Amino acid sequence: MKHERKLTKLRPVTPKEKIEEFLEWVGELALFYKNTFLGFKHFTRRLDSFVQQCEIIGISSLGILSVAAVFIGSVMGYQLYVSFELFGAQGLVGGTVGVAMFREFAPVFCAIMVTGRSGAAIGAEIASMRITEQIDALDVMGVDPHEYLVVPRVAAGMVMTPLLAFFFGAIASVAASWIACGVKDLPVPVFWTQFALWTDWIDMLHCLLKSLSFGFALTFFGSFYGYRARGGASAVGLSARTTVVVSCLTILLFDYFWTMFLPNRGFQFGVHS
Repeated sequence: MKHERKLTKLRPVTPKEKIEEFLEWVGELALFYKNTFLGFKHFTRRLDSFVQQCEIIGISSLGILSVAAVFIGSVMGYQLYVSFELFGAQGLVGGTVGVAMFREFAPVFCAIMVTGRSGAAIGAEIASMRITEQIDALDVMGVDPHEYLVVPRVAAGMVMTPLLAFFFGAIASVAASWIACGVKDLPVPVFWTQFALWTDWIDMLHCLLKSLSFGFALTFFGSFYGYRARGGASAVGLSARTTVVVSCLTILLFDYFWTMFLPNRGFQFGVHS
């Protein structure tokens, strides 16, 4: 006796359903943000958890960020020297490294790497707590899950990501100097003189504000997608994946707006304004 296989056709999702799904996501996101913001009123209750998250997000990331910073800085030092050598402007390598590193490369690369390491872990951890009903148990015991789980992670991300970004920029700048001066022929005093001349507080302001918002984004979305996880074990992987994708896109979006609206300065050859 032959069994006939019946192929079930998936019903296409209508535009109306897509809009409803998007509006539901926006509503959940707004409500989650509100509850997280309100949870900061009792932040002092969770100082132990905050310190622990600072260690997980920040201290534990120093190793991988150091390696990445060495490679990024080395590539910048080499490529900028080779490019500027064509125009006889090798002396500008140090200043260009400083400005580019602290304005863009350090906060963006640092945040993306922390997202891959810590943001995904936050999403997976909270998602596993959701599907094993640990978050429901917190509700039953009268403990606010946002105050207990989300606030310490978001606060730690906003504190540690700027520190990691400055650390990344410092290591990458030294690596760029090592390549431009040690491997190539740029004099060390020229590199660091130009570095100090062109890198000022505006570049540090870019690095600080960008990395502060990036730290908020990667921990907030990690907590959000972990908190709204539904289903079985596959929900954990889905939360981690979605956290990385959404956080990275948000980081790039924030970077664009910060670059557009933060103060800038005019550059002229031989003039520092």
